[in-house]
Amino acid sequence: MLKKIGFLINPIAGSGGRIGHKGSDDLYFENPEIPIKIKRFLSLAPKKEVEYIVAENKMGEIYFNNDFKFTVIETLNKEKTTREDTIYVTNRFLELKCDIIVFAGGDGTARDIYSVVDQKIPILGIPSGVKMHSGVFANTPEAAAIILTKYVNGEATLTDAEILDVDEEEYRKGRYDVKLYGIAKTVTFGNYLTPSKEEIISNEEELEAIAEYVINNLIRDNEYYIFGSGSTVKYILKKLGYKTNFLAIDITYGKKLVKTSVNYYDLLNLTGELNLILTPIGKQGFLIGRGNQEIGPEVLKKIRRDKIIIVSTRSKLNTIDCLRIDTGNPLLDRKFQGIYKVIVGYGEFVAIKTCDNTSVVDNDIT
Repeated sequence: MLKKIGFLINPIAGSGGRIGHKGSDDLYFENPEIPIKIKRFLSLAPKKEVEYIVAENKMGEIYFNNDFKFTVIETLNKEKTTREDTIYVTNRFLELKCDIIVFAGGDGTARDIYSVVDQKIPILGIPSGVKMHSGVFANTPEAAAIILTKYVNGEATLTDAEILDVDEEEYRKGRYDVKLYGIAKTVTFGNYLTPSKEEIISNEEELEAIAEYVINNLIRDNEYYIFGSGSTVKYILKKLGYKTNFLAIDITYGKKLVKTSVNYYDLLNLTGELNLILTPIGKQGFLIGRGNQEIGPEVLKKIRRDKIIIVSTRSKLNTIDCLRIDTGNPLLDRKFQGIYKVIVGYGEFVAIKTCDNTSVVDNDIT
């Protein structure tokens, strides 16, 4: 039976990520990485037994060709689209009896769609935003295509997922308050869908032991260290005598703080040996690609896999099934796949593997 798939794109989603803006609600420039993500998704998206109901112009239409059966629906605004367009198009999807909505965006887009559909039909996100705390996003664009294919074939599972979001203005100030907006329906298969984010209360003694081990054994005087976001990583900086924004990316040269709240372009200017200190996100398991989008693909190409230092409390690690990686480049994702040793105490480690969440990609997508 033919499945109708509603498809829409938020063209400005994720535009604040690389510049460290922690959101795009107040930005009005299009994200240049969106076309690449959509191309990656469509390269694996189902073409048989489906009809795509596509928002016009840059909200979807421009990416479809004759390989797909699709129908275009109008938007309210032709050039500068807004959340009103998302809401309008979503209502049209319901009127046209779509079976599922696939969207490219972040938590803000998910909220807008959910405000219309509630639990009437499932929604599935191609990860494209700065904030993606909700449980409706696939790990990567390829993973979204795989889940959708499994759904069309009757192999995916319908499940409930939290719709979460944060206040962007407070988020940029380092104040992190996640709010639950409702429970949506989504579809899942294997570990291709990312769980919703969960905050884990950290044990002070564990943080102390982790920080001491990293400082005493892993930080060398003549190398740069890129510190990711999160309380476990920031505790190391605190032990070095620095208090920085909980959600920002920081740089040290050895044990000396060089710059705080850096963006992608600051990181691109670094030379010499580069090290990365990261902690995975609670429950989601994301190591790269969520909460640290300033650390983009061209920066990651400079960093060897053995130069990644991963830290986590045991309680947080217990919520994670595998480490998720979404660099923005599928070949780079494969480079960072494998088993990692996570520091959980002073000289104490736990081995954890990365999720096998993308298909093999033979050629770089640009």
